[in-house]
Amino acid sequence: MPQGWAVTPLTCIGSTINGLWKGKKPPFITVGVIRNANFTKDFRLDYSKIVYIDIEERSFGQRHLINGDLIVEKSGGSDNFPVGRAVLYKGENQKYSFSNFTMALRIYDKENISPDYIYYYLLAMYRSGLMHQMQTQTTGLHNLILEKYLSIPIFIPPINEQKRILSSIETLFNQLDAIAGNL
Repeated sequence: MPQGWAVTPLTCIGSTINGLWKGKKPPFITVGVIRNANFTKDFRLDYSKIVYIDIEERSFGQRHLINGDLIVEKSGGSDNFPVGRAVLYKGENQKYSFSNFTMALRIYDKENISPDYIYYYLLAMYRSGLMHQMQTQTTGLHNLILEKYLSIPIFIPPINEQKRILSSIETLFNQLDAIAGNL
């Protein structure tokens, strides 16, 4: 491993927050809830299909999204598309929450660990097929085995190297988008 890099399980770099259920005890608040259906095929968020529901105000206080949170699909998926997709929330703090079929991963130290870097890392893990080994299936519903998922080893370079890697990734994706646009 290069000097200055660290390796740690995913569980050690952030806290996990389970998605919310619709509550029954007032006071209620109407919030936008990000669901699996809001995950696009290219692992982004589609805000055009946000559902707004009334939830318990106290539940929202514990489960609101903060810019840089990763939203991970815990349940859903299919035989061809396993659970474990992750999307990066880049939006307003405390405007949205996330469904009970997802969880949020909130990075502890965003000054030294970029949420964007972790997002691309998890995207690479998903694309590698690793998530097929991290799910169970009950009655047609695929569920993420959280213990396995949270124990994924994350190789973390110093923040300047993370920024360099992110710049390279974004340059390549921009080039791919331009090529796709020309086709």
